[in-house]
Amino acid sequence: MIVEFSVKNFRSIKELQTISFVASGLKSAEENILVDAGNIAIDGNMRLLKTVGIYGANASGKSNVIKAIEYFLRAVRSEASSESNLGALYDPFLYEDGGENTECFFQLVLIVNQKKFRYGFTVRRNPASQEKSTREMVGSEWLFGTKEKNSGEYFTRKGQQVQMDKLDNAQPIPSLPYPHTLFLTHAAAFDREGACAQIRSFIRSWTISNFGASFENFRFGTIQLIELLKRKEDFLRLLRSFNLYYDDVIIEKDPHKPDFDEIEYEKIFFVKKITGSDTFVRLNLGLTESAGTQKLFDISGFLLRAFALPIGGFINLDEIDSTFHPALLIRLIGLFNDPSINTNAIQVLFTSHDTNLLSPAILRRDQVYFTEKGEDEATRLYSLADLKGIRNDADFARNYLAGYYGAVPILEQFCQNTPTQVDGTLGK
Repeated sequence: MIVEFSVKNFRSIKELQTISFVASGLKSAEENILVDAGNIAIDGNMRLLKTVGIYGANASGKSNVIKAIEYFLRAVRSEASSESNLGALYDPFLYEDGGENTECFFQLVLIVNQKKFRYGFTVRRNPASQEKSTREMVGSEWLFGTKEKNSGEYFTRKGQQVQMDKLDNAQPIPSLPYPHTLFLTHAAAFDREGACAQIRSFIRSWTISNFGASFENFRFGTIQLIELLKRKEDFLRLLRSFNLYYDDVIIEKDPHKPDFDEIEYEKIFFVKKITGSDTFVRLNLGLTESAGTQKLFDISGFLLRAFALPIGGFINLDEIDSTFHPALLIRLIGLFNDPSINTNAIQVLFTSHDTNLLSPAILRRDQVYFTEKGEDEATRLYSLADLKGIRNDADFARNYLAGYYGAVPILEQFCQNTPTQVDGTLGK
C-alpha cells in the first residue's frame, strides 16, 4: 500500500510537498462513525486511507501532483534503455532564476510484502549530452526500508556512483550503463528476488495512473470481461449499483477484425424491457446514452478486476468527476471505501471540483487535500485535517465554497474599458 508521496521543484511545485495516506488520530462524529471503519485499512501496524481527494482552483497545481506521481510510476515501470525515459520528470519550477540547473525531487513511501520502504530519486539536466534522447540524468537515488525488525539502507547513489554493498544480493548487479538509468530498475533485472525487484513488481503490477485521461483505452477490458470471460451478469449487476438497469448488453463485433480492441460505442447496445410489456428496446451506447454512461461502461471491467485483486493496488486519477453525475461519483468513491467490496484495500488518489464528496458522511478530514498558489506562483498542498478549529460534523462543502479553507479562485470583475464596434454576430 502507498504511505505517502513527496515532490519538490516540479512544474508549479517549488518547495517540498507531501500527500499522505496515513490516517490521523481524528475521529468522525458519532453519526458518521462507520466512515472511520470503512475508509481506513490496516497494513501491519499502519492505518492507511483508501481514498484521498485533492481540491483547488483551476491552475492551482492539482494536476501537477497527479502528474508527478504518474511520471514517477511510469519511469519505474519502464525498461532500461539507451534513451532516457525521464523527460517528463525533468520540469523544474519556472518562476525562479537558474531553475534549469536544479534537480527535481520525487519520493514514494510504500509497504510491500509487509515491509515499509522509502524510495526516491532526483532528475537533472545532463550537461554532458545535447541529444534529446539522453539530456536528462539521475542526480541521486536512494532506497531505505525494513531490514528484519529495523529500518536501514539498501542503496544510495550519487550520479553513477552507487553504494550497494548493503543490498542482500549485490554480487550479480553490474555497473549502471547510462546516467539516466534508474538503479532500482537496473538491479531488479539482475536480482529478481531482492527489495528492488519487489518494489518494481508492485509498481508494475498493482498501480495504474491516470486512466481518466483516456478511458477509452479501458473499453477493451470491459468488452473482454463480457465476451471472453463471460461475466456479463457481473457487469450488469455493477451497473445496477449505479442505478442503471439493463436486461442485456450486446456487442457487435466487426467480422473483419479478429479482436475486440477497436469497437466503437456505436457497436455496443444496451437492451431494456419496456415496463408492463414483453417488448425490449435496444439503446445504442454511442447515440442514445450519456457521456457518463459511456465512461462507466469503459471502467466497469477495470473496476470488477480491481476488486478481485489478490492484494491492494493503487489508482491515480485526474478529474474523476468529468462527465459523471454527482450521485454516480459518490457511488464510485463509496465502492472503494466499502470494505465488503474493496476487500483488499485498493487505494485511490483523485482530483475533483465536485463538492458533493466534501461531506463528513463520505470522507474524513484527512482524506481531503487542497492546492493553493501563493504570490510566487508556487503550489502549496495541505490537508483539511491540518486546519485547526474544524468540526468533524461541519459542512465541508459549504465552508470550502465560502472560502474558509482557502484553495478557491479569487475572481475579479470583468470590465471592458475600451468598447469597440461589433456587428452583433459571432465568428466574423
